[in-house]
Formats: sequence, structure tokens, C-alpha cells
Amino acid sequence: MNSLPIQRKLSLRNIGAHKLRLIMTVLAVVLGTSFVSGGFILTASLSKAFDDIITVSYEGSDLVMQSTPDHPLTQAMGDEISSLPGVEKVEVTDIQPIVIIGPDGEPYQSGGAGSWLLPFSVPEEVVTDSSTVITEGRAPERSGEAVINTGAVDRSEIGLGDVITVINAEQRTELEIVGLTELSTSTGGWAGVQVARDVYGAEFSDGTQAGRILIRGDVGKETLSAMYPGFDLATSAEAAARETEEASSALAFFTYIFGAFGLIALLVGTFIISNTFSMIVAQRTKEFALLRAVGMSRPQLTGSVLAEAVVIGTLGSALGIGVGIGLVRLIVTVMEAFGLGFPDSGLGLDTASILVPMTVGILVTVFSAWVPARRAGAVHPVQVMRSGDQASTQPVKVRSIIGTGLLVIGVAATSFAAFMTDWSTTDRAVLTGVGALALITGVVLVLAGLIRVIYTLRTPGRAIVPLLAGTNLARSPRRSAATAFALTLGVSLVAVVGILGASITLSVFGAIDEELRADTVVTSGLISSQGIPGQAIEDVAALDGVAAVVPGTMVPMSVGGKAGSPDGLSGLTLALTGDPTAAYVLDVVDGGFEDIATRQGVGVSESVARELDLVVGEVVEVTSPATENTAMVPVVVIWEDAAAFTPVAVTEATAQDLLPDRRAWSTQNLFVTFQEGVDPEVVHESVVDAINPYGVLQVMTKEQYRVTSAEQINQLLALVYALLALSVVIAVLGIINTLALSIMERRHEFGMLRAVGMQRSQIGRMVTIESVHIAVLGAVMGIVSGTWLGWCFVRTLSDQGINRWAIPWDQMALIPVAAVVVGVVAAIWPARKAAQTSPLRAVE
Repeated sequence: MNSLPIQRKLSLRNIGAHKLRLIMTVLAVVLGTSFVSGGFILTASLSKAFDDIITVSYEGSDLVMQSTPDHPLTQAMGDEISSLPGVEKVEVTDIQPIVIIGPDGEPYQSGGAGSWLLPFSVPEEVVTDSSTVITEGRAPERSGEAVINTGAVDRSEIGLGDVITVINAEQRTELEIVGLTELSTSTGGWAGVQVARDVYGAEFSDGTQAGRILIRGDVGKETLSAMYPGFDLATSAEAAARETEEASSALAFFTYIFGAFGLIALLVGTFIISNTFSMIVAQRTKEFALLRAVGMSRPQLTGSVLAEAVVIGTLGSALGIGVGIGLVRLIVTVMEAFGLGFPDSGLGLDTASILVPMTVGILVTVFSAWVPARRAGAVHPVQVMRSGDQASTQPVKVRSIIGTGLLVIGVAATSFAAFMTDWSTTDRAVLTGVGALALITGVVLVLAGLIRVIYTLRTPGRAIVPLLAGTNLARSPRRSAATAFALTLGVSLVAVVGILGASITLSVFGAIDEELRADTVVTSGLISSQGIPGQAIEDVAALDGVAAVVPGTMVPMSVGGKAGSPDGLSGLTLALTGDPTAAYVLDVVDGGFEDIATRQGVGVSESVARELDLVVGEVVEVTSPATENTAMVPVVVIWEDAAAFTPVAVTEATAQDLLPDRRAWSTQNLFVTFQEGVDPEVVHESVVDAINPYGVLQVMTKEQYRVTSAEQINQLLALVYALLALSVVIAVLGIINTLALSIMERRHEFGMLRAVGMQRSQIGRMVTIESVHIAVLGAVMGIVSGTWLGWCFVRTLSDQGINRWAIPWDQMALIPVAAVVVGVVAAIWPARKAAQTSPLRAVE
């Protein structure tokens, strides 16, 4: 019973006596847990904001009907429901995404909140408590009039009396702002343009459709279900809960991304923490032996070290949560500065935001300290008469043999996955991942033996300072290996991402150069949520000098379980609205594209046909997540695999039958081919002039489209590099930490060297050489392993259009140079402390 206070006192005393060591170890935990915590906090904050919006949008209603592709709602249904006994009020409403062009000709930047067009409702017509209040001006009454929310006005140059341009999926319309409104559901950069209800039905819809029907009154759900079987009917609470769950699922993306990089940081930190505790145990051998001699048991000694780990893990995790909160605020501020405002309803802290990073941080720290803690418990009382560090006696033969075996397994597995082209991409990727894990683990184990072999080789005439530096590294090979591997892991990840990015870029360049026939590309970019309007497509097609236009119209469908998305399993599929060979270089294997838009059927690439065992004429099932209906249609064309073109497509006729509600369709790109003999610059400029009135649409030449596609990849890679830089930062801290702690245990050695005539500068240079060797060794091993794994991953993803392999040589050449700089910088403080050692230390 008395052991706990003793262990606690020992742990707290040692933590307090080595504050610098504490700070360095805690920092490794903080950097990892802050990103894990930040992901949960950001998700919780956004969930809270959307929960508030969803709650307000349903508050006051009892039942809700939502329009679906299978069962679309109509205005007439609202009149039918309002006549039922017990119904107090019915609100029939609709909403559609738009692009807003301000009076200055610039598009309104709504960020993630979106810009929307909806019919205006007076308070008497609204069922929920989220009514529209006109703060200035008046309500819209006739065609060409609209009101807009004050939140959008505050973020733009739009004002009362201005004329704005509204672009929806079909057309562009000019509207005069006759009133400003306040909406309780508006948040972030959300913009809501409202027009008179009859104008909305006549000019912006078919006059019959409705998006949602809200009902207040004492009418049973069963009664309405019987009247409208199959329709999406729910209580307001059920509808709010469903939308909240959908929002949470979508926002979980942030948790996954931040969590992944946080765990990478913690993984690198694991080696640093383990190294730190190993050195602590080595330095305190005499102390532990003395405690054993006076009666302390092995479990008590082990427990005291683990208690230190718990304190450090708790402190680091708590600080990490605080840093995570600051990180979230920084992200929100940056997004606001770029016009990408997030909904803001205050900071969201749920149980997961606190418990998950706290638990992960403590467990990682305790796990890292487990082996050193057991080693502390194994100290014998007789070692009180011995002097400290016995790292040189650590065996590395067994771990080197095991590591070599794992390296062979890892290389074999990744090679097998790279060359097994008959396997599916998923199976090959899984095998590559398993092989990568074996390879990385092998590198961890082999490094210690490699260091001992390299630095125990004696070269005649070798300078004394480098010789001593190498001897010191070989004396503690496990410590040196753990320190170097922290950098190896970070560099290998950077190398893999760099090779993947360079290979994707080269593949995109090659595919566009070789397979894209179009002369000009019109794209909606990332701002427009509804794509390219049909009116814009018609305007371009009517231009002189234009031979053909091929819209890249995507629909939420799959063919035989495969879609046109990168993973081939989910997402969107191309709808063939015309002959794609007008824009792409496609070699038809069987069938053809004649009258493709009006025929019932699908088209697939040769690899998909082989995978699904399809031939032209064979019937295949087409499904959509947006509808319960399915279609059995024939394969009408098979083409050779092309990196620039989709592997799966459905004809427009099939898409129309399966999903007649075109609000689920989206045209993000328009490929324009010119007539022979025309001046391409003149026709391109005429396309630019035709598209300019649509504001957000971009017109690019083939070369510009190629460069832009590559830039988007580079922007994504820049974000990944920034997050991966965390692991490199932790690795650098690990080098500093290792050197700083090794200097404390080598005071006697430094004093002896000073006593026999070594200068301060030579001792400082010796420590710097050790640091540089560790950094360069870690970087080189990271480059080698990362290059191999990058090549394997590129080979594995060859079926996904990454058919070219490239190494970013400038980046690879920079890594060793950066490693030398890192080694020198990391050694500045430890080398200075070592050089200040007095010769009198030799006799202490």
C-alpha cells in the first residue's frame, strides 16, 4: 500500500529535476495529439453549427415530405394536404443552386455555404419558425425582382437597387434587388436570392415541381403514407435527425484527415519517446540499483517509470487538445479570409474531442516507455557499483536477422503486387500496404546492425574527430537507429507522395496531349455548384468555326456495380450526350457511337469489359443511389482504355429513363473542337466572349487545361507536404533530444577528452558530425524505401490512369542537403553544451 506514494514521489521528483527533457518529450506528444484533437473539434464545431441550422429549419412543423427522383413532389400535393382534417398550415417550397454575378461583374464568393435561389414566402405562408424578415425595401412582386439576405450583402458589393445576374443549371437571368432580408438559417457565406412564388414557378421551374412540403397540424403520418405510398415522409424530428446524421458523416472527412496525420506524427513520436525513456533508464542505472539495494522491488521500479510516462502523456495530451482548439480557430480564420466561410455557432467540444486524443496520447506514451520501464525493473542491486551507460553491450545480431527477413518479405510482397496486373486494384493495393509495413518494420530492425557495421570499420589514417563520432554512434546502435528512423519514416512518406504526385502529373500531361482532341475546354471550376448551364452550351455550339461540342455530363449511376469515379465503385458516371470521338482520341474495339445519345445502353472500356465479362449486346444492370429503379440495358460500345476518358458511361436515353430529374445531373466540363481551316485563336476568343456573361466559367486552351490540371494536383500535394512536415519536425526534435541526453551521460568522456588535449571546437565538431550522420542516414534510408514504395504504388494504380512513372529529382536531391542542414541545426545547442565541459569532469 505504501508503494504507490513512493512511486509517485520518485516519478514527480525525476520529472521536476529534468525540465528540458520533460519539455522535449511532451512536445512530441503535443504535436501528434493536437491534430487528432483538431480533427474531432473541427468536426464537432461544424456539426453543432449544422445541427442548429437544421433544427431551426424544421422547428414549428410536424411532418415533412421530401422530393426524390422516384417520387417527385408537386405543388398540387400541397393543396391536397391542406384540405385534410386537422391540418393547420402547409408550406410548399423549393430551392436550387445558382451562381450570383454582382453589379461589378464579379461572382459572389459564398464559400462552402453555397448560393441558392428560392421562392419568397410571406410569414403567413411559412410553417416553421425560420421565416424571412425584410429589413429594408420590399418583397419581390413581379418578374425581374428579387430580395437577398443581408449576410450576402455584407460580404459583397451588392446593395439595394442593384441588378445582379443569377445563373442556374439552364439559363442566366438579370434581377433587380428590391429588398434585403434576414434569414435565421443563413450562416457563413450563405446567399439566398428569393423571387416571387409565381415568378419562380414560371421562369425557374416547370411550374409543378416542389422540393419539400412542410406540414403543421394534427394529421397522422399513417394517413399521409396511405395517400402517398412510397413517398419520403417523416416527422420533423426524424427528418432533422436524418439530415444531422448525413451532415456528420460528410464532416467526418475532417476527422479522418487530421487523425491520419496526427497518428503519423504520434508514430514518429513513439520512437522519440521510447528513445528518451531508454536514455533516462541508462542514466539512472546507479539510482535504480541503489533503490533495489534498499528494498524496492522490480515492479515498483517499472511502475515508477510508467508513472512518469502517464504524467508526460497526460500533460502532452492536455496541451495537445489546447493546441487543437487553436488550430481549429486558425483554420476557420484562414477560410474566412479566403471567402470560404464555415458556419460558425461557437466551439464544439464533445466527448470524443477530449477522450480520444487524451487516451491515444497516454497509451502511445506508455507503450513507448514499456520496454525501457521493464529494463529499469531488471537492474540488479550490484550495479550500484558500476558506472552508467551500458548501451555498447546491446546485442543487435538477432534483430538484424529478423529485420533482414522482414525486408525480404516486404520487397517480395510489394514486387508481387506491382507485377500482378491480372489482380484487381484493391487486392494489389492491400498487398502493397502489407508489404510496405513489413519493409518499414524491417528497416527499423536492420538500422541498428547497419550502424554498428558502418561505424566500427576502422580506416587507416582516419581523422580522430570523425573516428570518435562514428565510435559513439556504434556504441549505442539502437539509440542511433531509433533516432535516424524517425526521420526515415517522415522522408519515406514525403518521397512516396512526391513520386505519386509526379507520376499523376506526368500521366495527366501525357493523357491530355495524346488523347484529347478538343481545342478549347470550358470548365465550371470549383465555384459553380450546378455546373455549366444548358444555355451556355447552346451559345458555344452556335458559334462560327465550332465543329462539335462534347459536354462532360455526369450522373449518379453505376454499370454492373462500377462507376466512372477514380475507385470505380462509387460516385458519378459520364452520360453520353453525343459522339465523344469529336473530343477524344478513342479506338473502338467493338460496337460504335452512332446515334449514341438516343440509344438505350452503356459503354465500357476494354479493361472493364474484361473484368465484368461483358461483350457488345450483352445486357447489364444500371443502378443509381438517387433512385430505387434499375435498368437492364445492352452494351453498345467497347473502347480501348484511355487515361483521359472514362472507363464507364451510360447513354443519355438510359440516364433520362432512370433519372428524369435532371437536377441530379451536372456538366462540369465542355470540350469544344474547331472546324478545319479556321484560325484557332479567333474561334477561342469567340468562345471566351460567349462564356464571359456566365461569370464563373473558365475557358482554356488545351495547353492551359493541361497545366491547370497539373496545378490542382500540386496544390493538393502542397497541403499533404505541409501536414507531413509535422513528422519531420518531430524527427528533428528527436535528434536534438537524443544528443542533449547523450551529452548528459557522457560528461566524464568529454572531460577526459578535454584533459588529454582535445579542443572545445573539436568536441563541438564531433557532436555535430554525429548529428549530421544520423540525419543523413535517416534521410538516405527514407529516400531508398520511399522511392521503392512509390514505384510500387504507381504500378499498383496503373489501372486508375496513372500509367507513367516519374521521380521528382529536384525534390530527391534536396532531401540529403536538407538532412545535412537539419543535422547541423539540431546539433547547435547540444554541441555547445558538450564543448563547455570542464576537464575536471574526468576525475569526478
